[in-house]
Amino acid sequence: MLYKSITVPIIKHIENIYRSLTPTERWIFYVLSILLALSTLSLMYQIYSNATVPVPQSGGSIVEGVIGAPRFVNPVLAISQTDKDLSELIYAGLMTRDADGNIIPELAKSYTISDDSLTYTFTLNENLTFHDGTPLSADDVLFTIEKILEPGIKSPERANWEGVTVEKVDDLTITFTLKKPYAQFLQNTLIGILPKEHWEGLSADEFIFSKLNTEPIGSGPYQFISATHSTSGIPRSFQLKRYADYVRGTPYIKNITMNFYPDANALEKALKSEEVTSISEVASQNIKNITDTGKYTTLTATLPRIFAVFLNINNNEALEYKAVRTILRDTINKKAIIQDILNGYGQSIDSILIQTDETQNEHPVLSAKDAQKALENAGWEKNDDDGLYYNDGVALELTLTTVNNPELKAIATYIADTWSSIGINVKIEVFEPGSLTQSVLRSRNYDALLFGEIIGTEPDPYAFWHSSQRNDPGLNIANYANTKVDSLLIKARKTIDNDERAEIYETVAQEINKDIPAIFIYAPYYIYITRTNIYGIKIPRTMEPHERFANVHLWHVKKKRLLNFLDD
Repeated sequence: MLYKSITVPIIKHIENIYRSLTPTERWIFYVLSILLALSTLSLMYQIYSNATVPVPQSGGSIVEGVIGAPRFVNPVLAISQTDKDLSELIYAGLMTRDADGNIIPELAKSYTISDDSLTYTFTLNENLTFHDGTPLSADDVLFTIEKILEPGIKSPERANWEGVTVEKVDDLTITFTLKKPYAQFLQNTLIGILPKEHWEGLSADEFIFSKLNTEPIGSGPYQFISATHSTSGIPRSFQLKRYADYVRGTPYIKNITMNFYPDANALEKALKSEEVTSISEVASQNIKNITDTGKYTTLTATLPRIFAVFLNINNNEALEYKAVRTILRDTINKKAIIQDILNGYGQSIDSILIQTDETQNEHPVLSAKDAQKALENAGWEKNDDDGLYYNDGVALELTLTTVNNPELKAIATYIADTWSSIGINVKIEVFEPGSLTQSVLRSRNYDALLFGEIIGTEPDPYAFWHSSQRNDPGLNIANYANTKVDSLLIKARKTIDNDERAEIYETVAQEINKDIPAIFIYAPYYIYITRTNIYGIKIPRTMEPHERFANVHLWHVKKKRLLNFLDD
C-alpha cells in the first residue's frame, strides 16, 4: 500500500503536466523521449562493447569451390591443385606453416638439428591418432618416406628425399640424415603422413589405384566422410567434418564441403548463385564483377612464381650483345603489364628474388626513341631496305615464344609491340603446354621465352641457375653459366642461417642481373574470394595455394562475446 500511495500521485502529476502541453510541446516531448531512449540504448551498447570482446564460436559450415576433380588425395601422389587442397585439409605432417608462413611443429612436438647440419631428429607428440582411431607413431613417418622413395610409385616428392637416410629411434622419435647440408630440408617435413596399417602390403600398382586415394584417412584438421559422384563416376563433392583430436586443437567450423567444377566459368557461376561460399581460381578481370556485390572478401598473396623472358644467346646471335639485352629489358613497362593485363593482381620483379618492398622494382622505362639512340651508340645501324638494325651482318630480330594462356599471350603481344616500335623484328610463337615442354624446353629451341618458374616458398635457385642444370631435365632454361654464381648457389644450400643465406641469394641475384640472361617481369597474385561471414582467415604474404588451409582450424563462421576478464 505504501508503494501505491507514493507512485499513483506521481503518475497523476505527470499526466496533468502532459495534458497541459500544447500540441507543439507534445511533439517536442515525443522527440526528446525518443532521443533519450536511443541515447540510453547507445550508451548501454557502448558499455557492452567495451566490456566484452568477440571470440570464435564452434559450429557452422562452409562450401569451397575448386576446379577439377580429385584423383590422388594422398600427399605422396598429389599433383593437381585439388589433390593438394584436400591433402592439406585431411593430412598432417611433422611440420606445418603458421599464419605468417613460418614452418612450425605439427605432429612433431620438437626437433633438433645436429651441429654439422646433417641430422634432423624429430620427437612426436604423444597419443597421436589417425581419423579412424589408429595410433600414429614413428613407424607411419618411416613408411611414408619409404613409399615416396619407392621407384614404382613415382612420387612427385621423390627428388626431395633422395639421398636421405631415415631411421626410427623409438615409437616417438625419428631421424633424417643427409649426405650434405641442405638449408631447405625442413620444408620437406611438411609432407602429410600416411597410416601404415591401411597402406602396408600394397604393391606399387595397388598403391596407385587404392580407394584410399579418394577415401583418405589422415590425421589433419578435417576427416573424409563421404563423396558424391556424377553418373559417370566422377567425384562432384567431398564432405568433410572436423577432427576433434587434431593435434593443434579442434577446428571451430564443423563441416567443410568441397565442390568440384570443370572450369573457371562454372566456378564463378557457383559463387554468384551462392552454391559455394569461397573460391580460389578466379580470372583477374572478373573479380570486380564478383566483389562489387559487397557479399565477398578478396584476399591476396604473392605466389612463389616468377615470370620472365628468358633469353637464349645460344640460339640467336643478336642476343649475344649485352647492349641489346639491356635495351630489351629497359623498354618493358612492367607497371603497365600488371595494371592493364593482370588488372593489378601481380607484383613487379627485377631479379630472381621476390622483393618485400615493391618500390625496389620501380625503374624508368626507356622510350622507343632513346632505345634507338642506344642501339646506334652500340654500333647497330638501321637498313633502309628492310628497316632492320644490323651489326656486323647480324640482324636484330627474334622469336618470342610462350604457352597458350590468355594472360601470357596478351603479355607476349604487348612486349612484341614494344620491341617492334624500336625497329626490332619480333615474331610470336604459341604452344600448348605439352608441346612447349617437348618441342621447346627440352631442346632449348627458342630465342626468347616468356615463361613462369615455381621457385617455392623457401626458394632454392640452384635448379634454375646452376650451370649443371643447363641441359634437360635441368631447369636452367636460360642456359646460364657463371662460375661465381655456381659456387654461391652451392654455398647457400649448405647455409642454415636464414639471414646469411638471404645475403648470399641477394649477391646471386645481383650477379645474374649483371649478365641479363633473362628479363624479370612479375610474380602473380594468388586470389581467394570468400563470403564476408567467414572469419579468422589469414594467409601469408607469399604462399602456395593449398597453404591457405594451413590454419583452417582457426577459421570460424560464428562468434560470441565474452567479458574482457573472461577472455583467455
